[in-house]
Amino acid sequence: MKNLQSYKEKIKQFNNIKELLTIFDSFNNYAQKLENSYEQLLNRVKEIDQKMAYTNECLNKKVHELDNLTRFLNSVLGSMHSSVVAVDTEGKIVTFNNLAGKTLGVDSETVLGKDIRTVLGSIGGFVDLLLEALSKRKNVKNMERIIEIDDREIKHIESSISVLKDENGTITGAVEIFHDLSEICELKGRLNSANDLISVGTMAASIAHEIRNPLNGIEGFACLLERDLEGDSLRLVKHIIKGTKNINKIVTDLLFVARPIKLNMRRYELSKIIDKALLFAYQELGQKGSRDIQVVNDYDNCDDFVLCDPDRLQQAFLNIMLNAIQSMPRGGQIKIFTKKNNNHNIPKIQIGFVDTGNGINDSTIEKIFEPFFTTKDDGTGLGLAIVRKIIELHEGSINIVSEFKKGTEIIVNLPADQYTTLSASRETSFLNKVMA
Repeated sequence: MKNLQSYKEKIKQFNNIKELLTIFDSFNNYAQKLENSYEQLLNRVKEIDQKMAYTNECLNKKVHELDNLTRFLNSVLGSMHSSVVAVDTEGKIVTFNNLAGKTLGVDSETVLGKDIRTVLGSIGGFVDLLLEALSKRKNVKNMERIIEIDDREIKHIESSISVLKDENGTITGAVEIFHDLSEICELKGRLNSANDLISVGTMAASIAHEIRNPLNGIEGFACLLERDLEGDSLRLVKHIIKGTKNINKIVTDLLFVARPIKLNMRRYELSKIIDKALLFAYQELGQKGSRDIQVVNDYDNCDDFVLCDPDRLQQAFLNIMLNAIQSMPRGGQIKIFTKKNNNHNIPKIQIGFVDTGNGINDSTIEKIFEPFFTTKDDGTGLGLAIVRKIIELHEGSINIVSEFKKGTEIIVNLPADQYTTLSASRETSFLNKVMA
């Protein structure tokens, strides 16, 4: 019995060992499968990493290309001779090039991402057209209009507006391209004035001899009578002679403004031209009685030679000085200065005439150079028109800045001669020169 029981226990142990071996083999199989799965997972991870690296490389390349494209488009927008403003459907500015900022007087960088009504709403007549085109989904082509900047500066612009759409036809915003036509409009106005002057010149040339012939006869006969008369009759004859001389001067000035003028150009010292004009101004002042007027000359130590017609420039400077004198009936000061002024790398000499007279109001300044416009009871309105014509014939420019009741500054810019140097600087009293 003992042997049988011992045998059964051994068989039971053997079965347990066999079962344990089976479990161990099963564990080994699962472990092998797990190891194989892990290796496959590692291989898959490596494959995914490679794909992700390739995708990241492609993405970085695309980002770089987009950055380059963005910089290129910004460069194109910045280099355009047209102003560009684009907004999204909410009216927020998404594109605004530098020329648009310059034209509208705002900083381009500060308006991006902001509502166009907020940052540009103060510019009269500008925002409404773009927003209207966006709301009505209607393009605008070559529309000329006037905008008002800061209630003081008026600009003429030409606008074209296009509504923006994506590939699905959904509206994403609107873009406006506009050009500043202010200078062109000014040139058109000057051209119209020139055409008017041509008409006046044609008329003046045709009647000049008809006026001058009898005028010279009247003056000649009056001079003959002057020798034989005395008393009140002599005084009346002198008035006749003075009147004929004034009429003759008006006809001469009219012909100068209206007809083509040929300049006798040569290199000449600008300071000498100004000094000669001053001498004639002193004579004119002396005939009307001395006034307490002081002149300060401040000639810059720079090249003082210009290519010019000295007589014509002297005439222009004299007219400016006489206007300054007439604006100071109670006395004052005239400062005349010259200085070098490089404008767009083009050497120019600037001549300034600054007085402390009555000044000119804004509405008068706009018309001051127009022929026949005058604020004087006995004026012809041709003096400053002649001045502008002379300066422009010398390829120069003239500008006026004035403050009513405080004084006027007239600035003349002339092309400079760079090859000869002459310096002069002096200060003198107008009254002392007259008395001398």
